[in-house]
Amino acid sequence: MGWSPRSLFAAGEQGVWYDPSDLSTMFEDSAGTTSAVLDGPVGKILDKSGRGNHATQATSTKRPILKQDANGKYYLLFDGVDDALATAGINFSATDKMSVFAGVRKLSDAAQACVAAVGLNGGTAGVNAELGLLLAPGAAAASTYWWRAGGSLIGSAANATGFASPNTAVLTAQSGISTDLQSIRINAATAVLGSGDLGTGNLGSGQIIYIGSRSGTSLPFNGHLYSLIVRGAQSTDAQVAAAEMYVNSKTGAY
Repeated sequence: MGWSPRSLFAAGEQGVWYDPSDLSTMFEDSAGTTSAVLDGPVGKILDKSGRGNHATQATSTKRPILKQDANGKYYLLFDGVDDALATAGINFSATDKMSVFAGVRKLSDAAQACVAAVGLNGGTAGVNAELGLLLAPGAAAASTYWWRAGGSLIGSAANATGFASPNTAVLTAQSGISTDLQSIRINAATAVLGSGDLGTGNLGSGQIIYIGSRSGTSLPFNGHLYSLIVRGAQSTDAQVAAAEMYVNSKTGAY
């Protein structure tokens, strides 16, 4: 048996692991009573981390579509208008560190767009601030991928440039409040760092993970989501390498 993202949660770490290639984890409705089908909507995707942090969308018109690309890889298609999924509140209060691994294909750079956000919308510091915000692109008309994290303070984001849409990528983002870490790397290349003091404090409890839209209401993502892992811990070099290889096997970015 090969490496599994489940190992990232073996020591009790909080987070999520979503795998659109596992059709048994996806449902058409948010209650999880009707299995999703190819080219149909997904109203619920089960978390495979073992933490039970499933993501749902109650509004039928705002559900991403399960698709398969020319290479046979499965993904969720977000329409760039209003598609989004979200978890219930997650207790990340035991840590101030986070790792995010995502396989994406962004289809447009016309508008700032959110792949995933952890915590509440607001862009201000404090326990209820966004603890992690992954954008593709980071700004309108920008060929970028962008990651920002925050504690009691918010620093300048890590901004990876030179990735014009359409673009397929494996994204690795890490943060640590006490270490002022904001890091993003694309396709296993050298990481780009953010800067500034992130203040103090842990990630907090009751934190919602929003997927495909910031707080479910703004910055809608226009593109494909092949894989998403969010881990309430900083990952070692070996864990990063294994996770990137896994996500790329689902994505086919490089």
